[in-house]
Amino acid sequence: MKERTQLEATYAAHHAGQQRYGFSYRAKERGPQFAAWVGTGKRVLDLGCRDGLLTQYYVAGNQVTGVDIDQQALALGAQRLGIRTLWLDLNCEKLPFEQGAFDVVVAGELLEHLVDPALMVGEVQRILVPGGMFIGSVPNSFHWRARLAYLQGRSIEDPTHLQRFSRSTLLKLLQGFAHIRVVPVGGIGGRLLPTVPGWASQPLVRALPTLLANDFLFVSTTRGQ
Repeated sequence: MKERTQLEATYAAHHAGQQRYGFSYRAKERGPQFAAWVGTGKRVLDLGCRDGLLTQYYVAGNQVTGVDIDQQALALGAQRLGIRTLWLDLNCEKLPFEQGAFDVVVAGELLEHLVDPALMVGEVQRILVPGGMFIGSVPNSFHWRARLAYLQGRSIEDPTHLQRFSRSTLLKLLQGFAHIRVVPVGGIGGRLLPTVPGWASQPLVRALPTLLANDFLFVSTTRGQ
């Protein structure tokens, strides 16, 4: 409990300091895609749900349980969406659910925060029904802006990230699933560069995902009975 409280303080300070309450990274891309994959009539476990800004895209028609380390975020999510919430430290506590308890597990921008993502993936497989879906996203740590920053002797990585993902490392982590689909998302330009319209940038992101994608969305399916 002491370790959980200490980690919660770290994340609560990070969320408040970075104005992350009421914000979800690339939600307009991740939310509709996650909702399409989740569908309706499902028992959904949302790991790292925070205050529900992403959860709101797929809560309708589903029975959703949200898990996070930040109790303030959980309270906001429960108030906004009326979902059941659970306070857990996913780095050192096993998921307190029986085998086959969920049809879908969502982990949006979570795996990079874990000491042992493979352990969590194993837990996800345990609690999913046969043919269940594991849906999520991870940031691309090898985007060209990150590479340029490294060459300049600095990092633009979120300080709470413990893992760095590329498309290949994500596929390796998910290799125990029967079917895996990875969708690179992102844009070209912005900040000091001209923004390339989506119709032109998206084909380039798909062609050069490791260099140009900001995020990798994934859907993976457990083996059926």
